[in-house]
Amino acid sequence: MLHGREEELQALSGLVSDTRRGRGRALVLRGEAGIGKTTLLRRAVAEAGSDVRVVSCSGVQAELPLAFGGLHQLLSPLLDLLPELPEEQATALRSALGLSTASTADLPVRVAALSLLRRAAQEIPLLVVVDDLQWLDRASAGVVLFAARRLDGLPIGLLAAQRESEGAVEIRELPRIALLGLADEAASALLDEQGWGSPGPARRAIVAAVGGNPLALEEVVRLGDPSEVAEQIVLTGTAPVGRRLRTIFAERTRDLPEPVRTLLLVAAAEDSGRTDIVLGAAGRLGAAAGALDAAERAGHLDLQGDLQGLRLRFRHPLVRAAVYADASAQRRARVHRALADELASSPEPARGERAVWHRALAATAPDDRLAEMLEAGAAEVKRRGGLAAAAAVLHRAAQMSTAPRQHTRRLAAAADSAWKSGSPLLARSLLREALARPADDATRLELLRLQGMMELWDGDQEAAVARLLHVAEVITEEHPENTARAVDLMFMAVDGALRADRTDESLRAAARIEAAGALDPGYARYGRWLADSLADRPRHGLSPWQLFEAAPSSLSPDQALRWVWAAALATFGALPRQARAFALEACAHLEATGMLAVHVLLLSWLAELEYHLGMWRDCEAHALEGLRAARDVGQSVLEADLLALLALLYAGRGQENECREHAERAVALALSRGNRSAAATAQWALGRLALGADDYEEACERLGSLNRPGSPFAHRRLARRAVLDEVEAQVRAGRGEGAEQVVRAFEQWSEQSTLGWPQSHRHALRALLAEGNAADKHFRAALAAPGAADEPYTQARTAMLYGEWLRRTRHEGEARGQLRHAVEVLEGLGAEREAERARLQLRAAGGVARRRGDPTARLTVQESQVARLAAAGLSNREIGARLSVSPRTVGYHLYKIFPKLGISSRSQLRDADL
Repeated sequence: MLHGREEELQALSGLVSDTRRGRGRALVLRGEAGIGKTTLLRRAVAEAGSDVRVVSCSGVQAELPLAFGGLHQLLSPLLDLLPELPEEQATALRSALGLSTASTADLPVRVAALSLLRRAAQEIPLLVVVDDLQWLDRASAGVVLFAARRLDGLPIGLLAAQRESEGAVEIRELPRIALLGLADEAASALLDEQGWGSPGPARRAIVAAVGGNPLALEEVVRLGDPSEVAEQIVLTGTAPVGRRLRTIFAERTRDLPEPVRTLLLVAAAEDSGRTDIVLGAAGRLGAAAGALDAAERAGHLDLQGDLQGLRLRFRHPLVRAAVYADASAQRRARVHRALADELASSPEPARGERAVWHRALAATAPDDRLAEMLEAGAAEVKRRGGLAAAAAVLHRAAQMSTAPRQHTRRLAAAADSAWKSGSPLLARSLLREALARPADDATRLELLRLQGMMELWDGDQEAAVARLLHVAEVITEEHPENTARAVDLMFMAVDGALRADRTDESLRAAARIEAAGALDPGYARYGRWLADSLADRPRHGLSPWQLFEAAPSSLSPDQALRWVWAAALATFGALPRQARAFALEACAHLEATGMLAVHVLLLSWLAELEYHLGMWRDCEAHALEGLRAARDVGQSVLEADLLALLALLYAGRGQENECREHAERAVALALSRGNRSAAATAQWALGRLALGADDYEEACERLGSLNRPGSPFAHRRLARRAVLDEVEAQVRAGRGEGAEQVVRAFEQWSEQSTLGWPQSHRHALRALLAEGNAADKHFRAALAAPGAADEPYTQARTAMLYGEWLRRTRHEGEARGQLRHAVEVLEGLGAEREAERARLQLRAAGGVARRRGDPTARLTVQESQVARLAAAGLSNREIGARLSVSPRTVGYHLYKIFPKLGISSRSQLRDADL
């Protein structure tokens, strides 16, 4: 019986029940060693019964650096479904699991693994159980967390258990239960159940000493008389619970025969579950196969069967920890050498990688040959998509290096892999270690470059810009042959400078890029076009694809920065709809190639374009996707950008709680990182929310802070974007003089811009301040301005303001036309509060809104994506690969889409207004 865990059991039962009903979700149990996590997982598996399929894996501390070992254990029972996945996904999984030699990357493997789980769950609900998440290799952990965030609406539940430790996986955004020690009453009930002692000082001392740890309580029962055990615990002092538990478990194995202890140590050191590897290595050390039977009888090991054969598993991970920790360093080294010899005797490439790792663990001194082998193995791990594992392998390679500069170079490579794989804390730790060591010039510059890039997406923006420009300058002056790399850093510095509201720095960086034209004329073009775009005067007139083709020769078509350059120039340009189409293509390319960090950046640009274009459902979907990805890879700066954009979207929809929640989270992240653009966007969202609620004083205060010198929310570019809201708030608050000052400043800037939206805004602003026929003239000019149709939300609000003015001036007939248009557009966007305001004005003008209804508004986000891709001619399999769902799921969506749109065939989708 489980004592004191009633609430936890209820939560697990609810998750299993929801899984059966197709409402999948994830839950993480977190607590110290022995607190009962594994026991609760077993109860959940029992709760699943025969109508829920269970797949599971368990992390192994010794295999942390090995790529996808845990994933292989988890997905082995499902591999017969691989042929049913899209070929690209099947190829990615085969490569990750060592079943093929094809190249892949982290993201394709994660998408493919999720697709395989979805396919399996189509037949029977699926419960995924992961024990010891903190010891799961980082590549597999990345897959598990990727899936855990994407279970909504699926018959897949995920339960994971993670020990509280320094190596714990970051799970802050997942629901979790913190398991604490048992209360005195529950702990006492557990001891009563074990028939051990009577209540009194001795029992209270034991319960207090182990912090109510249930496993420790169960184990001390077996060690002797309660008073003797209590005395022993008191004599150990204030040692951590984990150390005491390991000591207790070690005591249980020390009296076993030597061959059995040897076998247990081999299993503890390797513990992949492959019986043949453990028995083979143990045999090399003189432990006969009969030792396995003795280990089972002693209650330490279980022998389990599955599709891949017999596997070994410790009854509890603390047994493994105790056996390994209790062995001397010399004994552990002998075991690792035996494992290396056994693995090396196999022709399987993946075993060769593990053999090198065990040789490194066996080494007692630096060994350059082993360091080289580890580094080569890291390259292979990277090729298979295991960047997180590669970081650990490279770190060990650094430790094995005798030459200080080689040590530092490999540390730098480890930090780079850790950062790219979304492990920023590990990357920072490795980077600090490397920066404190001797390095050659090339490595020193690489470390500074990495420091700048890490700051750019997870640190202070001004510091990142300064560092990136400094490194770029040094490279240009001292290593002119690497000017192309310097240009890349300058370009990324522009991104940080714009967030920090440092337009001067961004223009200087653009000028330096243009100066690199001596190396390649493409840089001169890109630098000049970038400078024009930063000044809001894009002159190139090229489509995004033409910009892509005009790239410098040093940027290959497959290189991520070539896509980012073209997307950036297009996003700043005068063709937003073409920019959005290109951004979609760029995101698909970067996702397929596993460029996680840059992929999030493009998603943020795409979502912002869709916001302004009035594609709010797409904007929300891409922003949420980007938000998940930013958290996956530790990009807190981009996380703030996306939170702020979502806050602005929810403000437009009048979703007050969602707006405030996202704005508060965005500001908390943004202010600590000098991300002024995200802070300003969040403040704009709250100002717009106040304006919609007729709280004009608060709206004036919040929106005015975007222009106010010294304000943490001041940001010139964002202030210009929010100018219509600010002036409307000031006019409605009776602050005509302040509104006039804001309008004059905007007019002075907009006269220099060649973009379309400033011209529309300039006339709308004057219309708000004007009287008589002048207002009519400006309203008409605002609605007819080039590019006004590319911002339907702004256009609809302008039409509403114009309609209100027309009604006040007794032009009801014209007012009805403007207000009706405003109602229809605002309804389509989901801006229901403002749509209702327009409807009230329309009724006051003697009109009634046409209830045409937009059938596409009835589609879910995923149904909209499926409908668009099907209309573009993609097959169900191609759509499934793009959206990470099965072809059968695509067909199910289409089955629901057709009646919602009033059509009956796929061909009619091409004519639907999607």
